[in-house]
Amino acid sequence: MPVIVRSLTIRATPAAVWAVLIDLDRQPTWMHDLKAVVRAAPGPVAVGFRAVGRVRMFGVTQDDPIEVTDLEPGRHYGLRHEGAFSGRGDLWLEPLPGGGMTRVTWREELHPRAAALGLPAALDPLLDRAASAFSPAFAWIFRADLRRLRDVVVSAR
Repeated sequence: MPVIVRSLTIRATPAAVWAVLIDLDRQPTWMHDLKAVVRAAPGPVAVGFRAVGRVRMFGVTQDDPIEVTDLEPGRHYGLRHEGAFSGRGDLWLEPLPGGGMTRVTWREELHPRAAALGLPAALDPLLDRAASAFSPAFAWIFRADLRRLRDVVVSAR
């Protein structure tokens, strides 16, 4: 599946955007297909932190186990997907000149895993090609999620 990259400017500081972005309990308010997040353990989000996202996409509900791989507060949040779709997601925050504006860039690389779907692993390349047909839909979804993130951040100020 192709890498999907989307960016959006938010009229808020990186700190304000980060506060919403890293709040796992609030992520379903701006990630439309994420219905709930279950933490593997209590405590703050840090590298190595694990959780399971309950995702409903295209009418199918599934668990998406993730592990936080990168965490630079106010700058970069990276995670590895370990469910039916493996891969990684990264969100970067960049302050824009003049202050009070942040560019958010979201990069996702996802690959369907046949074994996670109860199918032979030999089908992975075929599933990857089939998933490529859905990349425009995924790009639209991530763009809409960024707009909702913007709305949540702006309304929280």
